[in-house]
Amino acid sequence: MSGEPAPVHVPEALVPLFAQNPGALDLLRAARLGLQGGSGLTPEQVELVTLAALTALGAPAGSFAVHVQRARRLGLTEKQVWGVLEALAVIVGVPRLVNAAPAVAAALADFVEGADDDPR
Repeated sequence: MSGEPAPVHVPEALVPLFAQNPGALDLLRAARLGLQGGSGLTPEQVELVTLAALTALGAPAGSFAVHVQRARRLGLTEKQVWGVLEALAVIVGVPRLVNAAPAVAAALADFVEGADDDPR
């Protein structure tokens, strides 16, 4: 979808789902962009909130990878990304941090300035 400053990559695990209804991906992206745009938050703030939600949910490493990369491309610093986990520590607890920290560290280590998340 055009107009998205830093598109979110679709994980390989979801390809079979969208193969059943190829238009669903565009609908989900449009809904995400519309809701985020109406939220009053900047794209950078949306990524910080997203990282917080992923941590609270115990999301898989691939989800962290996509959103850490997007956060960095939007100009957020490593300190800001780590700050999300620090701010949530007493709310989500150690088990969620144990899940999130290695995924965040790997995504930060893999960050390549200027690379595109989603060539579509």
